[in-house]
Amino acid sequence: MKRLFLLAISCAITFQLSAQQKNSEKEYAHKPLWIGMMDDTTANFFEVEKAYNTYWAHHEKPEGEDDVIGEHKEREKIPSKRKQKKIWSENDLRMAVKKYERWHESTLPWVRDDGRILTPNERLAIWKAQQNTSK
Repeated sequence: MKRLFLLAISCAITFQLSAQQKNSEKEYAHKPLWIGMMDDTTANFFEVEKAYNTYWAHHEKPEGEDDVIGEHKEREKIPSKRKQKKIWSENDLRMAVKKYERWHESTLPWVRDDGRILTPNERLAIWKAQQNTSK
């Protein structure tokens, strides 16, 4: 009986851990998980890309900075606390989109076929090897 109980507990823990590691498309659609995934050095490039694209397929991207220039008269009014929070949230998302675009471009050359991103040490080794062959 104790063995059966321990087996059930270990299976539940294993299932919970595997569920936490792999996010579903439903979670990608509702939460901007791609923001944190960019900072994870073990993240799969294609999974981050999928999370980003899935999120924006269900949400409207905030306007870029260039799109709101000239609307300063509207901003001169003091908005309500709720409106201020919305503005701050949009600004955070706008900056996250810019960060993603930079991350995507700078990381793309270091992506393997399986989506694994080379570590900084692996990148350095490749750079050193290229330096040695060019001499």
